[in-house]
Amino acid sequence: MTTQNGLYRHDLPLREIVGNEIRSRIFSGTFPPGARLIERDLAAEFDVSRFPVREAIRILHREGLVETLPTRGIVVKRLERREVEEIFDIREALEGLASKLAAERVAAGEHSDLQKYVDQSRSALADDNPEAARVANSEFHDQIIEFSGSSTLHDILTPLMGRLHWLFGQVPNLDAVCNEHSELCAAINSGDPKAAAEEAQRHVLSYRNQTLEHLFG
Repeated sequence: MTTQNGLYRHDLPLREIVGNEIRSRIFSGTFPPGARLIERDLAAEFDVSRFPVREAIRILHREGLVETLPTRGIVVKRLERREVEEIFDIREALEGLASKLAAERVAAGEHSDLQKYVDQSRSALADDNPEAARVANSEFHDQIIEFSGSSTLHDILTPLMGRLHWLFGQVPNLDAVCNEHSELCAAINSGDPKAAAEEAQRHVLSYRNQTLEHLFG
């Protein structure tokens, strides 16, 4: 079933359906930094009550994607350079660890699905679909965390995932990102924890430099 505006209803709670749509618009730039999110207007557009919109905004607030300003209400958050640098500092340490743990699992005989997301990204780029490529790239990083097998690592990163996914979409050179993901995937699938951790840190540093240049010049 779909609403009049095309919002697809399925088995997820309404707050998650609405939250996913708002999040997608933030990531795509449809709702740019500083844009106001008015509960009443969003409820009317999505053809839902205000309650799931309010709950969705609370989730996005916890993810660091929106903030409340005294004079403007709820707005899409502007990430300052210092915050972006701090997120990348955390990501460098934790993704290096996640890649190391993932390689250890491969060495122990486990099979990773990481190559699937690299292939999806390449296919999307070949089809001139950068948005699908960005989604595949985000899922690639999510899968590294998942495959690491560390629930603690997952819990630590969960509050950052909204901002991380937004940052994943800021790098314009998607071909370079795809190539780096291919190298990181190969390092993890080699079963060499040290090589995987080092490749992850190289990738994060490259991503960091490109993102800071793109966002702040």
